[in-house]
Amino acid sequence: MKFLARLLGLFTVFFIVLSSVSYGQVNSMKDRKIVIFIIDRVNLKDYVSYDLPNIKYLMENGTYGIMTVNSDGGRTPENVYMTIGCGTRAVGSEAASANFNAYEIVNGEPASVIFERNSGIKPKEENIVNLDIAQIQRNNLTSNHIVVPGLLGKLLKENGRSVAVFGNEDTDKDQKRCAPLIAMDERGIIDFGDVSENILKKDLLSPFGIMTDYDVLYQKYMEMEKKPDLTIFQLGDTSRANDYQRYASDEVNRRNKKRALENADEFIGRVIREGNPGTLYIVLTPMPPSKDMSEKNYLTPIILFGPGFTSGYVTSETTKRDGIVTNIDVMPTILKYFNIPIPAYLTGHPLYNSGHKGDVNKLLEENYKLVYNYTYRPPFLKTYVALQIIILILSLITLIFLKKYSVYMKPLLFFVSSIPLTFLLLPLFNYTSISNSIVGVFFLTAVAIIAVYEVSPYSYYFYAIISLITTIVLLVDLATGQYLLKNSFLSYDAIGGARFYGIGNEYMGTLIGATLCFTTMAFEIFNNRKLLFVLTAIIYALVFYFIAAPSLGTNVGGGIAAFGGFAVAILLLSGKKINVKNLLYIGIGIILMLLGLFYLDSLRPVSQQTHIGQTFALVKSHGIKPLLQIFERKLLMNYKLIKYSIWSRVLLTLIIVLMGLFFKPVGVLSEIFKKHKYIQICFVSTIIGSIFALIFNDSGIVTAATMMVFMGPMLIHFVIDEVC
Repeated sequence: MKFLARLLGLFTVFFIVLSSVSYGQVNSMKDRKIVIFIIDRVNLKDYVSYDLPNIKYLMENGTYGIMTVNSDGGRTPENVYMTIGCGTRAVGSEAASANFNAYEIVNGEPASVIFERNSGIKPKEENIVNLDIAQIQRNNLTSNHIVVPGLLGKLLKENGRSVAVFGNEDTDKDQKRCAPLIAMDERGIIDFGDVSENILKKDLLSPFGIMTDYDVLYQKYMEMEKKPDLTIFQLGDTSRANDYQRYASDEVNRRNKKRALENADEFIGRVIREGNPGTLYIVLTPMPPSKDMSEKNYLTPIILFGPGFTSGYVTSETTKRDGIVTNIDVMPTILKYFNIPIPAYLTGHPLYNSGHKGDVNKLLEENYKLVYNYTYRPPFLKTYVALQIIILILSLITLIFLKKYSVYMKPLLFFVSSIPLTFLLLPLFNYTSISNSIVGVFFLTAVAIIAVYEVSPYSYYFYAIISLITTIVLLVDLATGQYLLKNSFLSYDAIGGARFYGIGNEYMGTLIGATLCFTTMAFEIFNNRKLLFVLTAIIYALVFYFIAAPSLGTNVGGGIAAFGGFAVAILLLSGKKINVKNLLYIGIGIILMLLGLFYLDSLRPVSQQTHIGQTFALVKSHGIKPLLQIFERKLLMNYKLIKYSIWSRVLLTLIIVLMGLFFKPVGVLSEIFKKHKYIQICFVSTIIGSIFALIFNDSGIVTAATMMVFMGPMLIHFVIDEVC
């Protein structure tokens, strides 16, 4: 029990000393209003390329950046617009865009009648209604997290704020009206506005022969004596230009987009000139151009101009990255601006100025880099995984059937353990082309292997050295802004949106495995056991902090895996045995650690809390159900990854190889463990850490596989030395 108390005490000291908690909050101004201009199906490059004086003015004097486009389903307009209006990933329905003014005739009937027939609610004549709200609600009931369709409109109405929506993206055949999905209430109703064909005019040379009538749009807005608190303008011409591309030539398409953007820009200028100092203007692009989507560029521009949004890059606590935010951050921004409490179950956070002046050309370069990573990350990882599997199987075959040739497997085993470091260092070079990336991978790997070989030729010390270097680079990067982690093929990617900062599951497993490898190997190499034990405990506490600290994003599953693996290693290094009593102590330690993390994060302002602080608040406000939903989501994710992930193949291969080595050559592993007890400690603690990762992490299969990237090859190396 004493060793566990010391370990918990050490971890607590690190959290108190190293964690920084901010308690400041900004007071909201009274009588604020928000105007959102939706310019759909454009990208940041379009704003730079065309003559758009008003948009460029907003970018130069306001806060801007690029926004990831995600939802709880596919990246369809229905799903993405719903996600923006829910503040968390959501889905729409096939007919979610069926939004109509109550007085409009739909299939021979007034929209108000159809809506009342579907919902049981009689709308007012000035309302805009969603005819498929019932199906939208049903679709989101199956989500494994809390989703409230119509949440933004509901909260605005409860707080006495009015909403209006103007404009549509209709074509000559289809009625496309997704904008109301952002601001409708839970009943599927918008207070007032106009999304009908009344705001369109015929123009024979425009896409589909129609275009937005900006004079009518402006007139309707100006006629309102009291402006709505939230006004959304759907400036639909850019969307129509996008949808019309398959019919027209490239030159005509370019002209259509240019004209649509210039008209939108002119309208934005007119509205802003009539505004008041308390108005926040947001230029929003929910969906990228179709061409961009075909190239996996799921990033769109966003601009905010008004109180609190001065010149510079935008950011949020969701991403903590200058100039990069998510579409789930829009709704919390609106709520905060109106001083409306943000529900704990929202996964987005308010947008704010990062304090970085910004450069649009650098942001375009970052956009390209993010798209490159998102596009080529899978093939690079699949290649690495395939090579890893081949090398592991070849190692087993040579050890069983071709023992005298097994020594030639050593460089290949070094390769397996060197690649995580190679992928981590690659962003330091110009890697944003396939050829440069391939050359960089081989060059860095060769340098690592040759450099370590010079220190210790073909020795198992290689694994201690390479794991130590990998750990140091990871910790330095975590402490200095995570530039390498944010751009590595083996890390997370912003476009996917699972994580934006801190350490992801791949490198979290790598860090735990590397730390266990070099610390236990140190006992194998050096003789001063007492000093090594103290240093090892400090290193474990430091690594645990970087994985679990709320200020660095808190990887809860990783924290549990690290705590379990490190506690077992400390236990065995101190000469104690693994038994039910000691495992029970470790379990109690994990529970206390989790409670500490929940409490620490809950002390931070809501806008800065990670998912554990939000979970704590959720449990307090909604009971145990959100916690059960999180467990369900993690189980489903693990099941999906086990079934489909390339990492499950690696883990399965490694298990088969290790099991094979236990039986053939007969007794070789037992003999190795007798001679090298610290190698056995590395093996046991890594296996137990991997089991904890599998159980408690939503991507546990990934963490478990990368955790063994040092221990597995090293153990095979020992077997080769034993039989040759």
